[in-house]
Amino acid sequence: MQEIERFFSNFFSGIINRFKYSAMDAADRKMRETIDDQVEQRRQKPKPKEQEDRE
Repeated sequence: MQEIERFFSNFFSGIINRFKYSAMDAADRKMRETIDDQVEQRRQKPKPKEQEDRE
């Protein structure tokens, strides 16, 4: 009986951990994409100013 309980306990905690880590990975990926987008937007904004300074 204890072996069956241990099996299901390990089985379900493995599934829960998998969902937890995939959710954490998705959140991490979204955060990195957002940061990359913000950095890219900031890189694009100064370009016209730089061209004006050169002229």
